[in-house]
Amino acid sequence: MNNPYGIPYHLFNAHTGATSNTWTLASYTKEILSVMTCRYGPRDSNWLLCGVEFHNNVPQVWYPGANQAATCGYIIIMLSVEAFSDAKRAVYQLAHELVHTLSTVIGVEAPVLEEGLATAFSEDIIEQLFGEPDKHSYTADTRYRDAAANVRMLLQLAPDAIRRLREIQPAFKLMTAATFEEAGLNVPTFLVEALLKPFSGDKA
Repeated sequence: MNNPYGIPYHLFNAHTGATSNTWTLASYTKEILSVMTCRYGPRDSNWLLCGVEFHNNVPQVWYPGANQAATCGYIIIMLSVEAFSDAKRAVYQLAHELVHTLSTVIGVEAPVLEEGLATAFSEDIIEQLFGEPDKHSYTADTRYRDAAANVRMLLQLAPDAIRRLREIQPAFKLMTAATFEEAGLNVPTFLVEALLKPFSGDKA
């Protein structure tokens, strides 16, 4: 706790850091967005990121007022109640959900590629920002671990694969095998098929 108000430290700027500020979810969001867009390309600017809230459910993205035909609108990131008092878990969840804001297609299940990237990226972020030595322990569900493993395999073959794919098709949910070909990626067929499969999980 960095304040006398009972507010978790990652939600309160105590103005005591090296730049007279301390890390909060707002500044973590800025940092994560900077890293993410540098690696994977820009977010869809038709969707405005409004902020972060907590709820008694799994972390997810919410599109208030939007329907399945919407091509623009607003995004709110919802984190779990556990993340309210756990800064590292909050940043892990935040990084995961921010990947889902790179492109928005409502009503279509995310492919393994998108969920795997979100998982791998969130693990890497807590290692980068917190020096977490056991980053994989934050991913308890084996479905997400398996998806992340497939994405890491892709990135071993081509570290810039995500950016190259998104230059052809910005939306993960609309990518096909042809997207990989047009991006000039020499990826085994079995891996392309695995990455394009719909992901069956509980999170948005």
